[in-house]
Amino acid sequence: MIPEFDVDIRRDYDVETLRSGLSAEDVARGFTDHHEYECLGLPSWEQAAECLTEEATFLERAGRSDAPDGVEAILDALRDADDVGYAELMAYTFRWNDVGVAGLSLTLSAARIATFYSCSSGLDEHHHAECPMVGAVPDPERARLLARLIEENGCGVDQKYGRWYIYGRSVKDMHRLGRAILVACDAFDALPQPSWTEGLAELLEELADE
Repeated sequence: MIPEFDVDIRRDYDVETLRSGLSAEDVARGFTDHHEYECLGLPSWEQAAECLTEEATFLERAGRSDAPDGVEAILDALRDADDVGYAELMAYTFRWNDVGVAGLSLTLSAARIATFYSCSSGLDEHHHAECPMVGAVPDPERARLLARLIEENGCGVDQKYGRWYIYGRSVKDMHRLGRAILVACDAFDALPQPSWTEGLAELLEELADE
């Protein structure tokens, strides 16, 4: 089974008051109080698609599982059977994002929308979000396009301190939104690159060497 959460889906945002002026250093080092989140860099659409494909496999298996939270059950079994394989999958495919929101996080980053938070939520206590959620800061042009996709795919958005918290009733909704962003890749690519993308890759390499 895949848990569904009883949340009221709203779309409360103001494009005119979105946070602006992010630099490459802001994005690389983190610009919110969610310190455990690691910058995803500048992934390609192909990398985002790979993540979504792997995530879809997990969600399909989880949907057939009798466990209350099928995704967690599958991940626990994989970790117990092959901890090295588990670590490689989480590091290289999901970038240490929770399965169920990793695909959305990667597609947002591929769309050049700065991400700063992700949580799949769940039935145990180690998840801190009350429902599946991804934090992002789009520029106004990307925000308008993203807002339409959020609504079309049954997700919600709450804006706080100029940042968007995108959420859904289940990870299935978040995965579907990630797929929709991937389909709209040409529309995102047609927009000017945000200023924070300049020098980000080089800065992340420097930070990795520290």
